[in-house]
Amino acid sequence: MDEVRPFHEYVAADRLFPMWRLLLTTGLRRGELCGLRWCDLEPDVATLTVRRQRVVEEPTSRVREKSPKSHNGTRSLVLDPATLTVVTGARPQGRKALAPGYMFTGRRGRPLGPHQIRHLVASNLLDLGYGIVEVAERLGHDPATLMRYYSRVNAGRRRQSADDLAGLIAPDFAPTAEALSAA
Repeated sequence: MDEVRPFHEYVAADRLFPMWRLLLTTGLRRGELCGLRWCDLEPDVATLTVRRQRVVEEPTSRVREKSPKSHNGTRSLVLDPATLTVVTGARPQGRKALAPGYMFTGRRGRPLGPHQIRHLVASNLLDLGYGIVEVAERLGHDPATLMRYYSRVNAGRRRQSADDLAGLIAPDFAPTAEALSAA
């Protein structure tokens, strides 16, 4: 979480802040973010449905819409109240609201560049104590894929696990300085 808050504050004034907020709270893939349409947002139930992705095909750089990356990719995500407020506040008004447009694009409607915060979101959710299956579902992954690519253990969790295990063995044991120096 040490990286998330400063990043969140840094992008708060960015025109794409709603996209960054969604990325940080959902872990969506780049193509999934670019593929979101306003019709995918259901503010009354605070959900966002991932149905498609926009990708850039190489070498022509042609933009193409296709299904999500995996069979777990089509999913409905529950949004927290603050994220829902930020995203709905970015919805176009007037005539622009009538067009079935994409939520997040570049200034000319083209897909945005890659955003590699997905690893950070997965690791932070794991650090917060969410289970592999919960995080995999949130990111639209198979649990085995999540373990292979996204998991990491931070220093605080390593220290906590060492202390917790020692506490199970002998909760009241604290070696004296003399005992440690003699060892």
